[in-house]
Amino acid sequence: MAEIAQKQTRISGRWSLPHLLLQEPVKSRRLIVIASGDARPLLSRVASTRQGGIEIAQVVNVSNDKRGEGLAATLEPQALTRAKVWAILISAGASLHVPANLLLQCRLAGIPVFGEANFWEEEAKWIDIDSRDPSWFLGSYGFRTSWCTELAARLLDLVTATALLILTLPVMLIVSLLIKLDSRGPAFYRQERVGLGGKVFMLNKFRSMSCDAEVEGRPCWAQINDPRITRIGRFIRYTRIDELPQLLNVLRGEMSMVGPRPERPYFVEQLSVAIPFYAARHYVKPGITGWAQVNAPYSASIEDTREKLCYDLYYIKHRRLYLYIYVLLRTVQVVLRGEGAR
Repeated sequence: MAEIAQKQTRISGRWSLPHLLLQEPVKSRRLIVIASGDARPLLSRVASTRQGGIEIAQVVNVSNDKRGEGLAATLEPQALTRAKVWAILISAGASLHVPANLLLQCRLAGIPVFGEANFWEEEAKWIDIDSRDPSWFLGSYGFRTSWCTELAARLLDLVTATALLILTLPVMLIVSLLIKLDSRGPAFYRQERVGLGGKVFMLNKFRSMSCDAEVEGRPCWAQINDPRITRIGRFIRYTRIDELPQLLNVLRGEMSMVGPRPERPYFVEQLSVAIPFYAARHYVKPGITGWAQVNAPYSASIEDTREKLCYDLYYIKHRRLYLYIYVLLRTVQVVLRGEGAR
């Protein structure tokens, strides 16, 4: 039996570089959801997605339609066209209960049909690491870049990092002095992080916490209003100035301007056990900023890191120069708005 969903939800549509740069508004598109059993978790997940522009027009529960009569009527191409349906989303549990000939008729009529895994990837721009459908990594595309793309990205890294170092050098000198005046200890510090291929390197940062921030020697997550952060430290974290010394890591080739944020070995060991596919982040160079940084909140827990991994895997799979450039542009916007700072 089909039932009408009561609220509209928004998810981003397909985009191109001009669309990303101009931030064109996404038109509302009507979506039919075919589910099996309780559809509320799926609908809730769609509703909580941060991106923009899809309306859930109808939910069809195949568990309540044993003979398939309601499903056949709902998926009739002419009826879908009259209802201005843009696409069909089939939950993982319902995929075996939908006749292939009905879906083929929809595809031939120009109506996209999505499984859960490719829906999140194509429309929300992240990868569902908990999906029972492995098509996101078994597909024939993604996770590969040409040597031309790699070379161009490295050249962009060198040009961008050099330019930023020159432009921000006066700011860095002033911040170094203020840190020294504000609290005891060095202005800079170096910390072990895990990079490309799982190799550990020393990451450079401005010190934003007191020197005894980890007196017990045990790393811990940064929290909102963390008492360990100094007065100057709070400002440079909010403005992301504390990240500027990492430009040296980029010049040395240990990091890229764009990529997954590098984590400390202590946390990597824990997160690799707790989160599936976490180690895949080390397939590419870590970055000062990344697709996860401009789309998800600050990571202060395992659950936050799970969410960011969904975006990191999307970036790793779809690494292209236009996405690299878009992340850099979005980072400027995030910094100016003070989003996600902690």
